[in-house]
Amino acid sequence: MRTMPSFSILCLRCDRIGDMLVSTPVLHRLRVLYPDARMTVVASPLGAVALEGNPDIDRVCIYDKHAPASWFSLLPCLLARHDLVVNFNAASRTLRILTALSRGKVKGMLNKGRLAPWSGRPEDGEHYSGVMLRELEAEFSLPHDESPDIRIRFALPPAVEQRVRSEHPPLDGLKRVGIFIGNIKKQGLRWPAEKFAQLTQRLLAWNSGLEVYIIAGKSDAPLLDAFSGMADPRMHTFIGDDSLQGLAAFLKTCDAFVTCTSAPQHLAGAMGVPTVSITYPWSERLWTPRGPLNFSAVSEINDDVRDIPVRQVYETLDKTMQGFLSPWQE
Repeated sequence: MRTMPSFSILCLRCDRIGDMLVSTPVLHRLRVLYPDARMTVVASPLGAVALEGNPDIDRVCIYDKHAPASWFSLLPCLLARHDLVVNFNAASRTLRILTALSRGKVKGMLNKGRLAPWSGRPEDGEHYSGVMLRELEAEFSLPHDESPDIRIRFALPPAVEQRVRSEHPPLDGLKRVGIFIGNIKKQGLRWPAEKFAQLTQRLLAWNSGLEVYIIAGKSDAPLLDAFSGMADPRMHTFIGDDSLQGLAAFLKTCDAFVTCTSAPQHLAGAMGVPTVSITYPWSERLWTPRGPLNFSAVSEINDDVRDIPVRQVYETLDKTMQGFLSPWQE
């Protein structure tokens, strides 16, 4: 239990799960710099889920844009004395208002394009997490980090991991590939369910040493229709519930994970799961998880992945699985 601190930090980030996950390296950097500070994060209901159990955070306050009353519930948090107020997105009108309302000695905003030098790997400095770390240093004149760390932090309780592993135990002699087919609301940014089904069909037909789990959220259930004609004892489905920790625990049972740009993509990065990202050029540079076994199938145009061939994703997965798959067959 930390003693009552004399230094207070308020962080404002009120968007989606993935955005909060890739912001955790910044939260961790603030904790390293101010180990005894009281750190409060204002988050959306979804963003708050991404911070559950995060040891760098002392308090999470919820701002729900669909609940006007949440503005009033935030006032005690905003009007408390803060030494630093960090707005994570200068382009957000909501965050600019919350920043103006907050009571802070020093206020600053990220996503302004002002970058401090980078001492790490060049590609990490271009990742969204790396960019925010550079902006944090520049905006608040903080000490330069000679060993910048862009790893995403997500707390996974051992009890949850053990429960999920017992419910979905890995099978001897089979490698497990997880395939996330959502988000149904994203059109050009989501690879077609029919192509996911073709990929699954080929993986199972050509590789007897694999089992495949089709992963979807509850709202993505209509996308499962693309798999309705497939019957294979090595194909299963995992429908995520409201527990992000449960999904993280399941991803840890996978030997490889295939996904478009999504919150599960960042969650897999946090869990260290080898990942194939189905993505487009600028997103590949900014958002894809870094790691020696993480590779991307990249479209030729921005903001649309639908034309990426099944073969390209299959062969990218083979790189992630270090040549385990059988060669592609025409």
